Amino acid sequence: MEVDLLIKNAKIVTETAVVDGCLAIRGEKIAAISNNDETFAAANLVDAHGNYLFPGAIDTHSHFFEPGDNYREDFAHGTQAAASGGFTLVLDMPNTNPPVKNEETFFLKYHAAVENCLVDFGLWGSSMADNLKNIGKLHELGCIGFKAFTIDAGPHFDYSGDYAQMKGMETVKNIGGIFGAHAENRDIIRHATELWTGNPWTPAIHDAARPWYAELSAINSLLLYAKITGCRLHICHLSIPEGAELIKKARSEGVDVTVETCPHYLVLNTELVKDKGTFAMINPPLRSPERMEKMWQFVLDGSINYIGTDHAPYTIEDKIPDNGNLWEANAGAPSIDVAIPLLLSEGVKKRQMSVIDFSKLTSTNAARRFGLYPKKGHIAIGADADFFLADMDKRWNYNRLNSFSKTKVTHFAYDNWELDCSIEATVVRGSIVYCDGKILQKPGYGKFTRA
Repeated sequence: MEVDLLIKNAKIVTETAVVDGCLAIRGEKIAAISNNDETFAAANLVDAHGNYLFPGAIDTHSHFFEPGDNYREDFAHGTQAAASGGFTLVLDMPNTNPPVKNEETFFLKYHAAVENCLVDFGLWGSSMADNLKNIGKLHELGCIGFKAFTIDAGPHFDYSGDYAQMKGMETVKNIGGIFGAHAENRDIIRHATELWTGNPWTPAIHDAARPWYAELSAINSLLLYAKITGCRLHICHLSIPEGAELIKKARSEGVDVTVETCPHYLVLNTELVKDKGTFAMINPPLRSPERMEKMWQFVLDGSINYIGTDHAPYTIEDKIPDNGNLWEANAGAPSIDVAIPLLLSEGVKKRQMSVIDFSKLTSTNAARRFGLYPKKGHIAIGADADFFLADMDKRWNYNRLNSFSKTKVTHFAYDNWELDCSIEATVVRGSIVYCDGKILQKPGYGKFTRA
């Protein structure tokens, strides 16, 4: 068989097995999986040297600040960082300036992404009280889901109270979409924060000022509204095991709900970052070591469905306000280029998660939920040739100065971490976009992906 690209000597992770052999690509698709590379005539040959070949990771929750505040991160730099981290598809959040709330704002973001994304991309739309009438059109344009905030989200994105959450779900249900939510109870956090703002900001105080039960309360309400409306619900960036338990129970009772968590809730906690200041400020907050470890129970049993990085690389000025009031710092941190190595190390190597379950968590489950499967999310004949090669025994130090990300701030939690897994190459639709530390395609190679 004549093929365009052949990856030989790989441990190929499919949905049911790990195959020692080769992967053949013709055009943008997987043409064959075989244990005999001699049956192929390949225009290009890559020796995987026994490394694992995983389906390309899908980031269900990324922040590239276009349009608007792209001095922090933009599509060109952010998706290069994504490729270096094994991500072949990113689902970008709508809370930019302006937010994705109607046809005009959709195309502002869409055109910036088409021109600059290195990897494939999908776009979230917003669900706010004043744009519910536009959700049908945004769905037609291809928005992957509709995001609401149950708490204040800054000057450009309106908070959704209980009634707006309910009406948003009714609207999204009617067009067959997915309603996503940042889940924290606004009233609880407002009062809890008032009790702490006289104290110097620390990660532990941030956890207390946005307490775990504020997140649980919001999740509980969202699950109720999903049950009433029958809407498909997506809980964003879960940080607490109590929330995972509640979601698991609701799912057993028939609520159509899935949930993502982020690498930082699985590898960081208030003790590990106590010297990082506001560079460890994330919403919902990093939690205690005990809660962090309990989160793994729900990852390993499959209750947590997929990974969103919540990648948001802020600048020093964002993190250390000019007036010195750290309570006013922006919440968020970068992770899109280091998330997969971290999770391979902590999940597969440290906690014996199977590589098949790992590929479900990082790719297949998201592809199924967001209507991208079987084109995306797995290694199979006829699927898009999206995958990455991982060396499971390579030691290296992560440094943001070497990142493809736009901001090079080195104060964040992962900087200078020693890792024992690395991404050696990333392939998107049959083309190598990243290999051996280099970007091999131009911005704009990525394609818009819709449900």
